[in-house]
Amino acid sequence: MAEYDLTQTLLAYLDPHLGFPLLAHLNTTKLFDAKELAKAQYELAKLTDMVDFTLQFHREAFPGEAEPSDVVERGKMLEEKKSKLEKEAERVLTVIEDPNVAAQLKQDKAVNMEWLQKNYQLTADQVNVLYDYGRFLFSCGKYKEASSYLYHYWILSPESKNTESCLWGRLACAILTGEWDRALDDVRLLREHIDAQRTTAPGALGQNTATHEEILQKRVWLLHWSLFVFFNNPTGRVKLVEMYLSPAYLSTMQMSCWWLLRYLVVALILTRRQATRGFVVDSSGSSQNTKMSTQAALREVSKVIQMESYRLRADPFVDFFRYLYVDLDFDHAPEELAKAEKAISTEFFLRDHATAFMEQARLLTTEVYCRIHQNVTVADLAKRVSQSPDECEKWLASLAADGKTDSKIEFKDGLVRINQSRPNVYQSVIDKTRGITQRTTTLTQSIERRENRVRKTPSRSDNADADVDVDAEAENEADVDAEAEGEMEVDAEAEAKAPAS
Repeated sequence: MAEYDLTQTLLAYLDPHLGFPLLAHLNTTKLFDAKELAKAQYELAKLTDMVDFTLQFHREAFPGEAEPSDVVERGKMLEEKKSKLEKEAERVLTVIEDPNVAAQLKQDKAVNMEWLQKNYQLTADQVNVLYDYGRFLFSCGKYKEASSYLYHYWILSPESKNTESCLWGRLACAILTGEWDRALDDVRLLREHIDAQRTTAPGALGQNTATHEEILQKRVWLLHWSLFVFFNNPTGRVKLVEMYLSPAYLSTMQMSCWWLLRYLVVALILTRRQATRGFVVDSSGSSQNTKMSTQAALREVSKVIQMESYRLRADPFVDFFRYLYVDLDFDHAPEELAKAEKAISTEFFLRDHATAFMEQARLLTTEVYCRIHQNVTVADLAKRVSQSPDECEKWLASLAADGKTDSKIEFKDGLVRINQSRPNVYQSVIDKTRGITQRTTTLTQSIERRENRVRKTPSRSDNADADVDVDAEAENEADVDAEAEGEMEVDAEAEAKAPAS
């Protein structure tokens, strides 16, 4: 199953410290050569200040060779740096850990800093030492201690250039110490911080501003880092679907990291019956969140898979969903499901959800197949869910007995009939028309921006270079408009092909 492993792709978007759990897991799967993995771990460790780990991985990767002198020397320098930062941070901690001081601190960080400076002569530079020391401890692999220093810096320091870095550090510490509730809250804080940034042109950056490219890159990182949280926190799979299907992050995934569709598909299959009231999707640029029903979410994902099919690599999870829900190909879908069953046991993020995924995938297959075929034999259905007839019959009986499906399952004369509940007709209309207003608004704004650029464009004789730049931007806008219009057409086609909701 090495051909389906995404570790190398994911590592490019993770902090080196977050990469170690993935490589350590690969060591247990026997998918790759142990010596090559040790070399990869050594190269990753060199990007950190974890000297002991670096030397350990060097011994495993290059047995018999002398320890690299630069790493040994760096260890001595780090000890000196640690002593210096520890002394500087100690005075600040002594003040802020005083119960009397803690009782005086307010929500307003600027007021807190003014009060601390007036009563304890603490300056902003001294508070910044908490950030420097926390970052240093994190680089050395002291995640719990680093988290404490970064937390104190976060609650004291007003908005600064280090604020966002502090949030990333807090999230990484929470992930690496397994504090999943706090990690989920850190994902929310970091997302709010990124989404609140105003876009501006390169070279004109100010407070809380960033270029389109920078915001896109930050969202790509957050989509990758959040995988640790969403597949370990009990409520994480629902949160993943809601975040990944929000317009800003869905477009980010389509543009820059389409391989993450694997995790969106799996999370949606796992939670489609859990989210009985639908998913609360953040409509970026709007003051209100919108509710998306399970059927609408399934259609949205099927539409995205259709649009990105030209560049998706072989992935049994995505291919299973595409064959089943997009193409209605019940011959190839079970083949991909069988591959997914093998691949999921070695997948770092999904392995703990293997049993639940297979049950929900078989249930989805059964519902879709029985929606098209009124009467189905147990033997025929068994082939569609990659089971023997006996296993399939027992599985269906357990579904009916345990109430694991909202549909009524009946056995008669060797046939299976599933009477499925139909959604409210009004809800169906709402689901199918929900995106029209948003797409219309997007197209209108795009046209207005293009018209504004045209009005501001200097004459070609005055500034030919500027004219070329504007033409290029207008061409890019045209591509965006065409893609949006194409989405509307593909959406209509997908709804026509997808199973009736």
